[in-house]
Amino acid sequence: MALRSQLITKEFPELDRVERLNNEAFPEEERIPLSDFLKLDGRDDYHFFAFYDEDDFVGFASVLYNAKVFYVSFFAIVPQMRSHGYGSEIIDKLVEFYGPSRSMVLEVERLDEPNDNPEQREARWDFYKRNGFKTSNAFLEYEGLSFEILYRGDHFDEEAYREIFRKLQENAYFDFSIKHRRLSDL
Repeated sequence: MALRSQLITKEFPELDRVERLNNEAFPEEERIPLSDFLKLDGRDDYHFFAFYDEDDFVGFASVLYNAKVFYVSFFAIVPQMRSHGYGSEIIDKLVEFYGPSRSMVLEVERLDEPNDNPEQREARWDFYKRNGFKTSNAFLEYEGLSFEILYRGDHFDEEAYREIFRKLQENAYFDFSIKHRRLSDL
């Protein structure tokens, strides 16, 4: 596996493949349009990566970062490429790129809410646990959706995570809250 990355910009030659994967990988209520990713192009705290195994498009990751965390807001692997080690390798490459002093943060669908895809949610959770992620015991909530916040690194820095969302709100305001799991909920 010779994984390489390329930044996705408005001029990226395979935007159609990225858009197709975005539409396949995320349910409509969670998905943001490709044009919204591209609006962040040129920011000094954002990268939108495409990943390739030689010439084969494998997936993408949208990453916002600051001095303490890097936040993977969207991460997707082409369906036929899943379960071949690409996701794990991409995570490792991102950790290497952003450095060991930053924790990697992302969200996953909650397991404790009623849903119609429990096997898929459990498989996602298992994947992230195998790749060194831990629960922060906190949830991101916005627009009626709720996600469990996971992190890989020394600790979950909630203030650095909130800072990323405050910066996002500079471009397009949306309400969000972070709630914590109580010990009585365990």
